[in-house]
This record gives sequence, structure tokens and C-alpha cells, in this order.
Amino acid sequence: MPILIFIFISVFGTHHFSLKTYYPKVDDAGEIVYNSAGDTIFQQVPYFKLGTHTGDSLSQEALDESIYVAGFFNLPCADSCQRVFSQLVRVQEAFANNPQLTLVSFGVDAAPDSMLALQRIAREYKVQEDKWYLLAADKAQAGSLTEGFHAAAKQQNGEVAASGRLVLVDKEKMIRGVYEGTDPEDVDRLILEINVLLDEYSKRK
Repeated sequence: MPILIFIFISVFGTHHFSLKTYYPKVDDAGEIVYNSAGDTIFQQVPYFKLGTHTGDSLSQEALDESIYVAGFFNLPCADSCQRVFSQLVRVQEAFANNPQLTLVSFGVDAAPDSMLALQRIAREYKVQEDKWYLLAADKAQAGSLTEGFHAAAKQQNGEVAASGRLVLVDKEKMIRGVYEGTDPEDVDRLILEINVLLDEYSKRK
């Protein structure tokens, strides 16, 4: 059904469907911030530059031409983490040949042997190079990133505990969707909304 909805939108709804943007900026008084034209200003996700499972690094600037799906996971990856990765495999397969979509998975509370753990995960889930990045963030980095990505993770007793949530980030670094990564139906919605966002950008040319 979601694919049929997207086909209908693509054929008949050309310029009338757009994803909402999440998390408006607020001032010190908790009031929403607007620009001079009266439009809501939305928060951008935080800057990052972290090591990847390939031994390289990935920065926010490297994703300027991409929309991306971001999520957080704990090491070792077990139970809900494995279910999320299984669903992300579906997303990778759906957009394997589209360079405008990237997957970014942040491993939180990274230990000295985290790179080996990330490499094992990459082999297990057949992570496609230059499509899906597994990143290692230490406790301090993870706290800042999970706050900046909002619903992507939660805090428990001072420790970062990945929630299984996924967020869709646009080229302007704003969040355009929030999804439960362990739920196949919600990941169906993610795949649909990635297509909608890509279609939105194609109409800007």
C-alpha cells in the first residue's frame, strides 16, 4: 500500500505533497523563533566528525549533497540493535543505486576495541561502502549527538542507551521524519518518505 500511495503522489500530486519539518528553534523563554518573513526556523542536527568502520572519518560536510538516515546503537549490538540493523539492510537495498541517500549509524560509548566490533557488524549486515557508515562516538560525543538528534536515543542513569529510533535528515541538516527502527511497517514509512523527500528535491531543479 505505501508504494501505491507514492506512485499516486508521483503521478497525480506533483507539487502538493511535502514532508513536515521537526523541532522548531525556541528562544530562552521557550517561544518558537520565526524569521523576518514570519516562517518558523527549525533546528539543525549537530556537527560531527568521527571515525568509521573502514578506518577513515566522516564529517557532516561530507553529507552536504545527501539526505541521510541516522540512528544510534550500543555495543555490543544485541536484541533491538540487531532488529534495527536488519531493517536498515532493507533501506540500503532499496536505495543501493541512489547516491543521494546515505545511512549513518552512531555506535555510542565507544571502547578501544570498537572499530573491530563495527567491522564485524559491517560484515554481518553486508554494509555497502560509501552508502552506509558505522561511526564510533565516545560517551561525551554520544551525549551531545543524541541530544542534537532528539528522538534518536535516550539517556538512562547517566548512560546513553540507544532507543532504536531512526531520523531522516535533509540536505539542510534538519529532521524530516522520526521512525521506530525495529518496526517493519514504520521502516516501510521511512522508505516511502525518503522517496517523497527525494522527489521534493528533484522538483527544486
